[in-house]
Amino acid sequence: PVNEASDKALTRLAEQMARWELVPTGTEGYKKAEVTLGGIDTRTLSQQTMECKTQPGLYFIGEVVDVTGWLGGYNFQWAWASAHACAQALPAQQGLG
Repeated sequence: PVNEASDKALTRLAEQMARWELVPTGTEGYKKAEVTLGGIDTRTLSQQTMECKTQPGLYFIGEVVDVTGWLGGYNFQWAWASAHACAQALPAQQGLG
């Protein structure tokens, strides 16, 4: 059991795990993909509002933007956060704020 291992043994195990490499040998293909790359270049968008710098009044959020996170909710968080940033900017853009 881990709780019976010495500090030295745990340190050695941690060092071995830190050096462990996993090399993908293939994929299950696009049909099984959970995250893909590509989309609107973030450099073309306002970081605060997600508004397109070259087309005022045009906004891009969520999965259409070229932002990719690890599995585990990071992509959901990006979608929600970018939508929130955009929603906060819309009243001002419409002259309501």
